[in-house]
Amino acid sequence: MWNLSRPDQEMANIVQDIKLRGYDPETFLTGEFARKIKLKLELDEDRQEGKISDEEYKKELKTLGAIPPLSVSNIADRYCPTRRDLYFAKGANRPDIKERTTWGRIAGNVVETYLSKILGEPIEFDHYSSLKTKSKEFCEDFMESCSRNINRLKEIEETEKEIEIGDTEWFLKLISNNGRAEFGLKLLHSFLKENGSLDINNVKLCFEIWPNILQIGINSPAIPDFIIPQFGIVGDIKTGVQFKPHYQLTCAGYALAYENQYGKNNDINWGVIYFFPTRNPSAYVRPLTFAQIYIFPIDDNLRRWFLHSRDDAYRIISKTEPPSFPDERRRDHCHSCRFKEYCIEKGLRLR
Repeated sequence: MWNLSRPDQEMANIVQDIKLRGYDPETFLTGEFARKIKLKLELDEDRQEGKISDEEYKKELKTLGAIPPLSVSNIADRYCPTRRDLYFAKGANRPDIKERTTWGRIAGNVVETYLSKILGEPIEFDHYSSLKTKSKEFCEDFMESCSRNINRLKEIEETEKEIEIGDTEWFLKLISNNGRAEFGLKLLHSFLKENGSLDINNVKLCFEIWPNILQIGINSPAIPDFIIPQFGIVGDIKTGVQFKPHYQLTCAGYALAYENQYGKNNDINWGVIYFFPTRNPSAYVRPLTFAQIYIFPIDDNLRRWFLHSRDDAYRIISKTEPPSFPDERRRDHCHSCRFKEYCIEKGLRLR
């Protein structure tokens, strides 16, 4: 998709005036939040070295108002409209909650693992029949290696019996058919590529970025699903019912983190979201869908949105109480939330 569109050539003017780079002090965290994070890091170090006990550690955290550094996902993900889930995961006074294992989270992990294996698989096809045969064999081998997660998906679906949970059998069909499509595109690329084309060898998976936490407010290491520094690209794999605009925030966060670590002349200008629909928006139809590719500039508007989201996330986790429940008209997500039981205990009502 990149080679067909070449946005770096066709739309170069969009990214040439980006100012909010990860090495620009204008993108740095405010002193208040940086101080609280530093206190947390110092307390962590003292506990590891045995200078303070676990009890003293917990007491000091509350007394000093120390807060943990947030990951790109902590900042960018917007599952709960009021961000109660963020507070339960990272809040300064978060309760001790046992999280549910959700169908969507396991399905997302399955997709990421599957795609990573496809990227490293050699191409040995010469026509559609052989492609389908070999991709089927590849998929069956993968399903066997991933049987534990697949069985867990079926268990959750059987236990919870809600439309929002997911259809495991249909999800596996989508996995198989998307695998065929990916192998087909790899084969096509092998014939069409030319000098200067982006190639799979340029893609770095699980690349660790080590930004200055107290400057940019992003925890280290930050690990995007894939990054292609040579082309100024960072990417993320997303799954769910439909594409959400805030998915693009993850790419902005990783771009800022990379630029913060490597400095000037090491800019990331483009984001790619590989969106795999794992669930259907309707219970009445089951369409055969394929992954969608979103290529976009990580311009100042998107970067500013991420920075505002970062500061808002730190404000939320700094408070002594979690955010309130979402409005009654915005509780559809609650059915498949990992903190659903806790919120129901606290008075949340679901239709």
